[in-house]
Amino acid sequence: MTLRFGLAQLNPVVGDIRRNAQLLIDTLPQFAANRADIVITSELFLMGYSPKDMMTYPWIEPILDDAINHIKEASKKYSFGIIVGAPGPRRGRRWLNSAYLIDNGELIHRWDKQLLPFYDVFDDPRYFASGGPASVIEWRGHRIAAIICEDAWADMYPEDYGANPIDQLAVQNPDYVFIPTASPFEVEKTRRRTNVLSAIAKKMKTTVVMVNQIGGQDDVVYAGSSCVIGPAGQLFHQVPDFFEGPVTAAAGHRVELKLPIREEQIRLALTTGLRDYVRKSGFNSVLIGLSGGIDSAVAAVLATEAVGAYRVHGVSLPSRYTSKMSTEDARELAKNLGIGFTEIPIENMYRASLASMALAAEPVTTAMENLQSRIRGTILMTIANTENRLVITTGNKSELAMGYCTLYGDMNGAFAPLADLYKTDVYALASYLNTTSKRIPQRTIDRAPSAELRPDQTDQDSLPPYIQLDAILQMLVEEKRSRDDVIEKGFPSDLVDRIVVALYRNEYKRFQAAPGVKLGKSAFGVGRRIPFAGGWPS
Repeated sequence: MTLRFGLAQLNPVVGDIRRNAQLLIDTLPQFAANRADIVITSELFLMGYSPKDMMTYPWIEPILDDAINHIKEASKKYSFGIIVGAPGPRRGRRWLNSAYLIDNGELIHRWDKQLLPFYDVFDDPRYFASGGPASVIEWRGHRIAAIICEDAWADMYPEDYGANPIDQLAVQNPDYVFIPTASPFEVEKTRRRTNVLSAIAKKMKTTVVMVNQIGGQDDVVYAGSSCVIGPAGQLFHQVPDFFEGPVTAAAGHRVELKLPIREEQIRLALTTGLRDYVRKSGFNSVLIGLSGGIDSAVAAVLATEAVGAYRVHGVSLPSRYTSKMSTEDARELAKNLGIGFTEIPIENMYRASLASMALAAEPVTTAMENLQSRIRGTILMTIANTENRLVITTGNKSELAMGYCTLYGDMNGAFAPLADLYKTDVYALASYLNTTSKRIPQRTIDRAPSAELRPDQTDQDSLPPYIQLDAILQMLVEEKRSRDDVIEKGFPSDLVDRIVVALYRNEYKRFQAAPGVKLGKSAFGVGRRIPFAGGWPS
């Protein structure tokens, strides 16, 4: 008999063990109604991924034991087995990362993760000990096994680890291999991961079932994309990216992998990450400064999609240098989105600040530009504190890379949805968002970007053209190319040197920046660890 799989593509809250256990239990009737034979959760589902230093608190152990017992008791009502991801027993100061097979109130077996990733956003060896080896057990007439997340990538990185769980299982002839996973989203990663799983299925000549985490957690987002792959590497079932909920599937007819276009993947990732950051942080609404520019417009659209228009409030903070066009576009955007809107001129505060420091208004120095930005940041944070709102900051990756942002000013805020999106990508996303309805004023998209902190200012007064800047940053940051490599691609050496210097001298700013959604391989934030002070090899 071919098994029917319950794919519990659910959204855990890191650390909320009892809530996560109940979330799983609440879905079990649906799996029963759809005649599932075995239900599988994502990696570390009961704890949520990644728990980080929560794993250093020993008092979570009895809470985890209670949650496992709660699931065991609930399982007595159903005819299917459950594979649930959870921290396993402690080994000294570290834990095992485990998958528990529970059936009819009993713990049947436990599989432990062997390969512990230590790159990008991962720091598993800090909290977990390596388990294994991989094993196959007999269960209801089937030979089944489970390997956990990184274990499935063993063939991709053979030099990184001393063990290969795939090879260990291949000689044991399993009928089914289940893979609980917490694999972070990157643009186009679903395709790469599906290809890796297809290769595993062909190598083992078995059916592979992968269940991935869904939802946002801090500055990482998970797309789900759980799947069932047959022994010939054929895709039998693919849960759509960012679908949240229980799904029942089986091996059957081959299907083609279908992915949203790049801009839609980005939109889904950003709205999911923002929605969950707001919700899991305990806020109900967000506040955003609307400058009339492209970045705040895109951020406002995403916020509206993420939490609903009635939970978003925009604030326009014009200065003496703000154009009429900017205030008009900010107001039009708010009207198009149906969000709250307030206009608070900063001129009086700016004049008073200059007078209190005995500073002349002209000429406008960088310090005076930053002062305007910090006044705006102070106003937004004060309103947010008064109204219990979460402030969204609107900086993009190009600006963060170059330090074209003000600490304690426009960098103020709890979350930065555009932080891993280059300026050229912001424009592409704006145009895409407007394909369904013209929410962003076309003038906002068409005009030259400007901080409007001094007369007749544009971004290009301080930065190279964005199409050049982003191409160079892509090579330096994502591809980790050297200065000489970039120059060999035809970019002027003085331009490259200028960008390299700005990129590395502003690491300290980015360390203090609000978290954002990781979209690519090298996002500023948790996955990038560069010293703030020091030289740079050249």
